[in-house]
Amino acid sequence: MTFIFVLIALFLAMNVGANNSAAEMGAACGIGSRAKKEALTLIAIFVILGAIIAGLPVLKTLGGQLVPARSFKDHIYVVFVVMIVSAAFDLISNRFRISIPNSYAIVCSIAAVGFYYNNISVETTETILRWWLFSPIAVFLTAFIFGKLLHFRISSFPNGLDVTGRMKTFLGATLTFSGCYVAFAGGANGAAKSMGPIVAAGIIDNRWGLLLGGAGIAAGALVFGRAALETADKEIVEVGFARAILIELVTATALLSASFSGVPLSVSVTVTSGLIGLGCADSGFVRSAKKHHLLRTCFIWLAVPLLSVALTYFLLHILSVILK
Repeated sequence: MTFIFVLIALFLAMNVGANNSAAEMGAACGIGSRAKKEALTLIAIFVILGAIIAGLPVLKTLGGQLVPARSFKDHIYVVFVVMIVSAAFDLISNRFRISIPNSYAIVCSIAAVGFYYNNISVETTETILRWWLFSPIAVFLTAFIFGKLLHFRISSFPNGLDVTGRMKTFLGATLTFSGCYVAFAGGANGAAKSMGPIVAAGIIDNRWGLLLGGAGIAAGALVFGRAALETADKEIVEVGFARAILIELVTATALLSASFSGVPLSVSVTVTSGLIGLGCADSGFVRSAKKHHLLRTCFIWLAVPLLSVALTYFLLHILSVILK
């Protein structure tokens, strides 16, 4: 049973790595400064470093602070329920090509365990909710302000794939740095999302949780990340390389700041908030909102946590009745 739990956790971590590859090195590949194999290797290295060096606060949050570890140790099937719910949202995201904040699904599934057993930490929950509410706003405003201040300079940067000479070298080096920064921050914030339940259950300790979580994300990037990078190649022309640098730096800073505070964030929500902020700076709110399907996106951001809590609570109730 322990082996099965670890395998499922690794699968969830691999899915995180596959989904985040485009956000981490898509721009560097788009400019041609890094081959896909090089980019994926860099992602793997910096994800593992981020998990080991800065991933512990988030792992502590999901491994016993949000919900007491005894809830997972006393009822081992709780681990299975949380992982199944998380995997279900991953499956829906991949099957229907919908950008789902899977981090919300995992964290809210763990929170639902606390609701069910009436032992959730109110203080930790409030901290997470504050970050989830204000971090997208902060990222949006930061991208909007920088987009306005640097509009003419950014507009003068090349947006196509025909960058040559010193400009290509400079942009390539900058995009590689910002991509590695995002990978490091993603590893720090993401390793605990799949490993938290099995750490709480005492199946593995914190050290192995960080190592396996980072390795799982890295493996996901190496095995499945190429497709994400190929999609990013097609989209980078529209975004622009200078804008991509700004989005990556803002995203990574938000993720790393949250990691130090022990708060799990969603990469997709953070990136989308930055893109909308830049879009508003360039073409106004209405046009940007239509382009990014803002109403549908916000609906998904709100629906996923509620559905995750409801599904987890329902499954826990069914299993508790069956196993009585």
